[in-house]
Amino acid sequence: MMFQTSKSTAPSTEEEKSTKVDTARKQPPQQSIISSDLTIKGDLVCTGDLQIDGRVDGDITCRTLTLGAEPIINSKVKAETVRICGSFSGEIRAKKVVLTSSAKVKGDIYQESLELERGASFEGYVGRLDTEKGSQETKVTALKSA
Repeated sequence: MMFQTSKSTAPSTEEEKSTKVDTARKQPPQQSIISSDLTIKGDLVCTGDLQIDGRVDGDITCRTLTLGAEPIINSKVKAETVRICGSFSGEIRAKKVVLTSSAKVKGDIYQESLELERGASFEGYVGRLDTEKGSQETKVTALKSA
C-alpha cells in the first residue's frame, strides 16, 4: 500500500491525558496589561505579572506589578515586586518596591527592599515586612519617612 493512515497522536490512557493537562498548567503565567484607556472599579487578582497604564479603583494582588507613566491607582497592593513609574495612592505590601524618577506616591509602603530613584516623590509611611517561618501573618514596624 502506497499511502497509510497515521496513528492518532492523542493520549490513549487517562494517565497520559492527565500528564498533558498538568504540563499545560505549569506554564509560566503571561503578563496582563491594562491599557491607558481602561478604567477598572473592583479588585484585581492575578497569579502572574500585571502592567497597569489605566485607572484602577480597587485592591490589586499579583506576582509582579508595574505601574506605567500615567496610571491612576487608588488601592491596596499585595505583590512580590512593585515598580511604580506614575501616580499611586494607597498601601503597598511587597518584598521589593521600586519608585522610579517619575513616581508620585501617597500612602504607606511595607517592604523588605525599597529603592527610590532621584526625582521620585513619596509622601507617607515606610514599614518593614518581617515574616516568620511557619507564620502566615506579617509583622509590620512603621517608620515615618523624612
